[in-house]
Amino acid sequence: MKAKQTSALGVIALTVLLAGCGTQPAATSAPSTPGTSPSTTGGTTATAAPAKKVTITAQGFKPDQKEKNDQLDQRIARFKAKNPNVEFKKDDWQYNPLEIGIKMASNSAPTEYTTYATEGKVLVDKKWVADITDSMNAWAHAQDMNDLLSKPFVVNGKTYGVPIDGYVMTITLNKKLFKEKGVELPPMDWTWDDLLEAARKINDPAKGIAGFIPMGKGPEAGWNWTNFLYAAGGDVQKLDGGMVVSVFNSEAGLKALEFYKKLKDENLIPKNWALGYGDALNAFSQGRGAMVMCGSGNAADTAINEGGIAKEDLIVYPMPALTKGGKHTGVLGGNYRVINPKSDKDQQAVAFKWITDEYFTDDFLNSTQKEIEDRKTKKRVYIPQPINYWKDSSEFGKKYTDLLAKYDNVFKYDPQLISLWDGKPEAQYEAQKYYTEMANVIQKVFTTKDVDLKKTLADASNKVQTEVFDKVKVE
Repeated sequence: MKAKQTSALGVIALTVLLAGCGTQPAATSAPSTPGTSPSTTGGTTATAAPAKKVTITAQGFKPDQKEKNDQLDQRIARFKAKNPNVEFKKDDWQYNPLEIGIKMASNSAPTEYTTYATEGKVLVDKKWVADITDSMNAWAHAQDMNDLLSKPFVVNGKTYGVPIDGYVMTITLNKKLFKEKGVELPPMDWTWDDLLEAARKINDPAKGIAGFIPMGKGPEAGWNWTNFLYAAGGDVQKLDGGMVVSVFNSEAGLKALEFYKKLKDENLIPKNWALGYGDALNAFSQGRGAMVMCGSGNAADTAINEGGIAKEDLIVYPMPALTKGGKHTGVLGGNYRVINPKSDKDQQAVAFKWITDEYFTDDFLNSTQKEIEDRKTKKRVYIPQPINYWKDSSEFGKKYTDLLAKYDNVFKYDPQLISLWDGKPEAQYEAQKYYTEMANVIQKVFTTKDVDLKKTLADASNKVQTEVFDKVKVE
């Protein structure tokens, strides 16, 4: 689930940092619309660009995307002003997991391209991304990068990609509903049982208030459910001898389905449970549910700026652990810049410098400040992303935190959220079709009185395997 996960900060982050990074279509959850920034003098890599002429191919946009191509041209001009030995070509190809093998085999992939969190291991295994460990280690900001967001492209201790943006799945709680019911908030280090107990206490069907709002239709329903699969220790698929193999028909998958059945059997979900992404967030923003699952701060943004809920009445939690002391694992999504390993060493050095040239700059902070102030004049609240490419403890992170602290129209996250959550990337292949089939399973669980969970899960796994995964050609 990608396109639906962009908060205001996600847009700004890409607008400031990028001119050639497109949103990827893997599942429907990747954040963001790309853009670029005004001129900046930001971070550079210690891997010096060679003095001789070097030509690289940067990822661009389709011809009809004039504004984005203009922005890319402006960024290229800024880069060339500082690096006159570099020449650019542009390629409007956008990453596709079923096309990358062909691009590499034909040596037609751009020098650098944007991909997404799901792709780290398969790209490394296939040797379709360059090892940028040395360049990253020599970069002045290497220690400032967010370890969790970097994780999908750190394989066997080596680095293969630079994060742009990302999200980890969270659950947003309406504190006002808890207070009205006289119910204490669950601990931030909560479990599935804690979620169920809180939902039972808040649930009030007579008033149209659900304890918990899961998404119940469309691929987003399967996307939501996958968080519980992950939290139970499960996975969606694996590669075996070049074949994509379904593995969600497992003990973990059964536990996740049993959890959903409890929600339904105890009437803890909305009566009209067939809610898509926007439906679920709107229901929450209207006070028709105490808890809703969503990526990063999007639920809070909708509830505050569309529903009129006070920012003090909301709190964002990590996904609950299966049992006390377990990991708070949620779906991790995001966009990453990588380098073509078939380019020569000089091109790779220039490409790394190009990718990181406008990271850690004041222009990002200035754009953020402008957005906050614009929202303040409109009596709207700024919802920052809780996860960024930088560490909050870095000098840049502190500047960013200090900036947010100056304004009273900024939503604040509990520090425990960041210390507890854990991210696991979405399925690498055909995630959307898998999500859609799981939505059918969830609807069956929500509508069938004596549903056979084991058979239903096995049938879904077999269907996804034969109709979807078996048709994937892994180059």
